[in-house]
Amino acid sequence: MRWNGLPVVIFGSGGISKETYHIVEQINNHSNVKVYDFLGFIEDSEPKIGTEVISGYKVVSSDSNIYEYAKDFPVLGIIIPIGNPKIKSIIYNKIKSIDNLVYPNIIHPNVNFDSKTVSFGYGNILASGVILTCNIDIGNFNLINLNSTVGHDSKIEDFNVINPLVAISGSVNVKDLCLIGTGSTILQETTINKNVTVGAGAVVVKDVEECSTVVGIPAKKIK
Repeated sequence: MRWNGLPVVIFGSGGISKETYHIVEQINNHSNVKVYDFLGFIEDSEPKIGTEVISGYKVVSSDSNIYEYAKDFPVLGIIIPIGNPKIKSIIYNKIKSIDNLVYPNIIHPNVNFDSKTVSFGYGNILASGVILTCNIDIGNFNLINLNSTVGHDSKIEDFNVINPLVAISGSVNVKDLCLIGTGSTILQETTINKNVTVGAGAVVVKDVEECSTVVGIPAKKIK
């Protein structure tokens, strides 16, 4: 969906939240209209409300107060760029019952993808330099960070964090709640099962079982 002035807030105020704010600004700067009306950040405690985060934007609400905050808007966009897959999921499950919330896909103008054959759910964030080739299904609430690539016929399910410079080959399936480390490579026709951590720089050459951590070249299970 193409938004026109959608009011949005970002959960968290750490580094990845600041970077996501810049993606929002770059989307606006690249468009003929103001796609998003950025309001500020949501933090985990009320004492942080009013704290400046970046470029004059402040913490405007806390997790516990988001119901009251959202009442002031017919529709409020929520962006969840947290780098921990489980926390992303927890945040969404806490707020999903609020009827007037929507979850836009935040896609940097420099992202390269085939719009005819790449599909997106909602709540995804794609940083600058990401390349998605063709016949790819991106689910919900995935963070695909700087200069990562996803090859043909792949599927990225929900609540995954794909860190910078990750190379995902063709026909790969990344299931829910996975953390893919910076600079890692996942070879073709591989399945990364639910709740997996792939260490930075690892090369995954075979399927990875659920709830495990793999590191190294080739990637081996350490827990």
